[in-house]
Amino acid sequence: MKKIKGIDIDLGLEMALTSSIYRAASQKVLKNHGLNDITREQFGILLLLSLTDGLYQTQIANILGKDRPNITRMIDILETNGYIRREKDDNNRRILKVYLTEKGLKNVEVAKPLKDRMNAAQYRGMTDEEIYTLVVLLRKVRKNIEDEYKLNS
Repeated sequence: MKKIKGIDIDLGLEMALTSSIYRAASQKVLKNHGLNDITREQFGILLLLSLTDGLYQTQIANILGKDRPNITRMIDILETNGYIRREKDDNNRRILKVYLTEKGLKNVEVAKPLKDRMNAAQYRGMTDEEIYTLVVLLRKVRKNIEDEYKLNS
């Protein structure tokens, strides 16, 4: 903890609280719009596939910063619920590619404007310069932690 201008500051706690609020709000938004059987993390997979369909599970895990078992579990659930399908790669039949189904695409189309609204809400009252500074500082914090604990090797 660090004291700045008479205030005790615990940056880790602030980031955890912000992340927790963001997750709760995201889940509430999805639920309020009839997307009860999908989590925010699962929606991230659908959104990614809507931008680049036909990814390998490993690519999805790397892009979203999740471990492979976690991604596999989420993809299993999404496939069971009819949001995605897996197909063997034409070049390597041992590898599966992940694709959106029509149901998955429809849900992305419903949820994307909700995500855009949530993004707008989080920037409310901030100038572009403040947003830029915040992102630069958060990236610096992330790099410091990665370097300190050798998470980027």
